[in-house]
Amino acid sequence: MNFISPRRSILDRVLLASALGALISTAVSAQAPARDPKPLAVQNVAVEGREGSYTLLLRDGRIAKIQAASEDLPAGYTSIDGEGLHAAAAFMDASAEAGLGEHVIAVDQDQPVDTDSGVRIEMRRANRKGIDPSWTAASAVSLDGDKAKQWAKSGFSSFVAAPSGELLAGQSCLVLARGVAPRDQVLHTPVFQHAAFRASGDGYPSTLMGYHAQLRQFFYDAGRHRELKHRYEADGNGPRPPHDPNLDAALALLDGKQTLACAAESARDVHRWLKLADEFGLKIMIVGGREAWKMAAQLKASGTAVVLTLDWPEEVDDPREEKEEEKEASDDDPEAKEPEQPEESAADWEYEEPSGALLDKRLRWEEMRDSAIRLHEADVTIAFGSGGEGASQLLEHVTELVENGLSRDAALAGLGSSAASLVGGERYLGRMAAGAPANLCLWSAPPLTEDAAVRYAIIDGHLIEFDIKVSSGEPPAEGTDLTGRWTIVDPDDDEDDPMELNLTMDEDGSVKGSASAINPMDGTALTGEVTGSVHGKQIEIEVEFNVGPMTVVFRMEGEWSEGAFAGDTTLDLGGQQQESAFEAARIPDRRIR
Repeated sequence: MNFISPRRSILDRVLLASALGALISTAVSAQAPARDPKPLAVQNVAVEGREGSYTLLLRDGRIAKIQAASEDLPAGYTSIDGEGLHAAAAFMDASAEAGLGEHVIAVDQDQPVDTDSGVRIEMRRANRKGIDPSWTAASAVSLDGDKAKQWAKSGFSSFVAAPSGELLAGQSCLVLARGVAPRDQVLHTPVFQHAAFRASGDGYPSTLMGYHAQLRQFFYDAGRHRELKHRYEADGNGPRPPHDPNLDAALALLDGKQTLACAAESARDVHRWLKLADEFGLKIMIVGGREAWKMAAQLKASGTAVVLTLDWPEEVDDPREEKEEEKEASDDDPEAKEPEQPEESAADWEYEEPSGALLDKRLRWEEMRDSAIRLHEADVTIAFGSGGEGASQLLEHVTELVENGLSRDAALAGLGSSAASLVGGERYLGRMAAGAPANLCLWSAPPLTEDAAVRYAIIDGHLIEFDIKVSSGEPPAEGTDLTGRWTIVDPDDDEDDPMELNLTMDEDGSVKGSASAINPMDGTALTGEVTGSVHGKQIEIEVEFNVGPMTVVFRMEGEWSEGAFAGDTTLDLGGQQQESAFEAARIPDRRIR
């Protein structure tokens, strides 16, 4: 049976292949054996937080010693030359939806309700929609070698595999990003319980008010369950408490022994979770946090940490930059006059938003992007998680935050020591010291700086090597211009709808724009964001689509030739990758002038 036609558009084949691959990887995962790593010496390397050059001695999955580069190398070590590289503790993703199969909650688990029996004082298990706190991610986690390698390539050795999308979705675990058997991947379990104002499936509850009612009723039931257990265990009096794993799991929340990770992007949802925590004495943490900065004072006062998933919307153009460019051009040539504008016909007219409205949109977007900066300034504990995105997107966004004002030390802590402390993973992660586990990366430049890329990742003492493509830095070659509309196709396909790009290229070769395509799963239109660069005749373009809860990223590397460009493209779907070829052809401008 041919599940995937060889003659489909890039997006069509990619999404269908990814869906099929997800099913296959859930059932069967080829895992590498968990063999002991060989002793390894990394010589002549810079170490984050230290001056000078060092040799790292790694043995039995740990950092045996960090010695000066001038010291002699002990016998028995395989060595690699780290000259020009920067060693830093590997990152940790504090909340990721990767590595977990589908989790279906059984709602109706009880005898039919007798409608003539009067009002009940508890919620029976016959209506537990969205409620399954006893489910553990550790029972379902499975990360194949290819996907694990993509985490390592972005500098991550581990992540918190977090169930999501339900009122009480279950308990997360800390996972090692290495393609080994699931029993060797789980570092720590459980980590958090996870909650959201959402519940899948039909029927009650399906509104925000219903979600609140369902959660509050369940926590009241858990409180009653605790009281029944205390009485029955003390003297055998009172009703026998039922065997109910979900109510038992809730007791750790009510007793403050476990943290509830609450999904909240808006300030209102943050406020709602804080009120619910006050009502039931819960210890909570916010996950998402796009508008959490608006609640910084309340979060600080309550000691509530925030794991920021950095899921901000498509960047809004800054009208101030255009005005600044116009001013600079005017300053360079004071006598220059604006060129006369040709008369516009009705066919040429396009609506332009007032500059004030454009500036307001830009400022709102910056507020969402800079939530981490404002929270750090307010001394709120922060960490970073990818949510439904991939590791590469998380790294890109944290680097962007550093470029826009977040201190690099705070960003490194949010991916390292602070994050590890938050999830109870200090013994596994976030340290570059003798005796610490050998979870580290060797970067081409200090991590979270421009052009920093992972040359080697060392996960649990095991070495993974990556190729680094270095940009020439030269300006675009004469005649190379990507400004305009382009159609992107797979050269082996001539039937399905292609992807279209609308690009603008600056003089320095930077590229930005938008993309459009058809979702092959349901036929709906998709729009995405495009960024890229041109050096000489070499072209690099990244296209990002949001397809439901998933983010699909295309990375294109091609070469300009005779008014067009072509090359290879790599799809990244939450760490899962697929490669193919592409060709780009310019779409003629047929507007009436």
